[in-house]
Amino acid sequence: MKILGISSWFHDSSACLLVDGDIVAYAEEERFSRRKHTPEYPKSAIDWILDENGLCLDDLDEVVYFMNPWGYLATGVRAVLANFPKSLALAGPKAGTVWPLMRLRSMAGLKRQLCRDHNARGKFKLVYLNHYRTHQASAFFASEFDDVAILTMDFAVDGTTEVIAEGRGNKIDDRLMHTVPNGFALLYATITHVLGFKWYDEFKVMGMAAYGEPRFLDGIEKLYQLDPDSGELQLDFSYFDFQNYGMQKLFTERMKELFGEPRVPGSEITQKEYDLAVSLQEATNRYGLAMARLAKKLTNSKNLCMAGGVAQNCVMNQVICESGLFENVFLQPLAGDVGCSLGGALYRYHQDHGQPRKYSMRHLYLGPSYDEDVEPVIDRTGLVARDSEDWHGDVAQAIADGLVVGFYDGRMEAGPRALGSRSILADARSPEMKEILNSRVKHREHFRPFAPSVLADKVDLVFEPLPTCRSLDYMIVTMNVRPEWNDQLPAITHNDGTARVQTVQKAYASNYYTIIEKFFALTGVPLVINTSFN
Repeated sequence: MKILGISSWFHDSSACLLVDGDIVAYAEEERFSRRKHTPEYPKSAIDWILDENGLCLDDLDEVVYFMNPWGYLATGVRAVLANFPKSLALAGPKAGTVWPLMRLRSMAGLKRQLCRDHNARGKFKLVYLNHYRTHQASAFFASEFDDVAILTMDFAVDGTTEVIAEGRGNKIDDRLMHTVPNGFALLYATITHVLGFKWYDEFKVMGMAAYGEPRFLDGIEKLYQLDPDSGELQLDFSYFDFQNYGMQKLFTERMKELFGEPRVPGSEITQKEYDLAVSLQEATNRYGLAMARLAKKLTNSKNLCMAGGVAQNCVMNQVICESGLFENVFLQPLAGDVGCSLGGALYRYHQDHGQPRKYSMRHLYLGPSYDEDVEPVIDRTGLVARDSEDWHGDVAQAIADGLVVGFYDGRMEAGPRALGSRSILADARSPEMKEILNSRVKHREHFRPFAPSVLADKVDLVFEPLPTCRSLDYMIVTMNVRPEWNDQLPAITHNDGTARVQTVQKAYASNYYTIIEKFFALTGVPLVINTSFN
């Protein structure tokens, strides 16, 4: 059975091919269009997947879309009626990344577009799924566990925001559900805008948090109530305006009573903003832990699987892993909407068709590879190129000598993190390296931390163990740097003494592993800085 999962018209469009239960290819449209977080239809991603596997669209059994257009329409109608007439703005062209009415039209006409853009007759079946289902499936069916609690935290506009479910075998059963407009993701995005940032900048707030004091925590906690027994969630909508205006206006004037004037985008970041950021992070930690406790209570499982946009918060993930609530925690590295194409295909195959499970996520090297195509590009640029019998050692030596190295190898990583296939590498021992990379290479804020790639069998040498986490290969969780290493690794040790870690497995990234292994032999340090090309 061949199933293509797709996501589009919201953000981070992607496509994924499942063949008889195995993920054989995955790609994000932004990697072809060069438009970050693009919401556009993933035509290039689908074309590459089909070409790579020698298929045409009519060879597929099903195409699965990650959203239910009728649920999206019903949620939108309810939202407009709830606050009419002010809420008419929700149907306007600025209410989302794509005009909601145009988005609905595109979703409803998806099969026509598939056939038109990929020269198909439409022999395949098109299936729409509820958005949260694709998050659930991406977490559970990609894990190695048969009996789990599933926690998804997101802000899906087709009706559901946060769900606790139980996964057994190849079935998922819901236990607790929060619905639009109540969702912690909305609160987090709103405070991100109060801090003067834009949509999809939430990760910046997480980095800022290490530089502040949580003096605004009481204010953050006035914005919502979560009943620890029933799990009922209620935001205080006297502070929020998303329910009236969508993405174009998130908070009311009353928000100033709690946090003062919002920061003007692009203006200087003051200590107030750092303090608000850490207050938000502390509230996020508490909220995530409370939801994890509810998941344990409702399922009594020893395993937890997580996905959804909020599950990209690496600090919260560390708190949950350290809590001792679960013996094993699998954090889906494609936790945001980039993973919904994968989740949709897996959900359809297992939950709806009842097929036995055979896939568990071992790596994310699922995208395009361009080995021979690189040489003509090098020739055109005039760069000096040479072959080397010990190129792994040469790269390791260059890093040890303080050079910044671009590393390009094999199939592209899936998801938002560079994992050693398309990476910039540097020496974490250098006190100046963080500033060099931020100011000269990445051109980004000084408070943004850099992540380490560490040999998997040496991770506990440098970092305090996190034995419950089953996702250390993906930069989806922070770990505490051992005190004796803090001063030795200033470029990856964040202000709070943590680092967002990627462990490198030789079985899946042999070239990258060998470079770090040789760097370890040269320096006694079993890791390098790893950051993305973008």
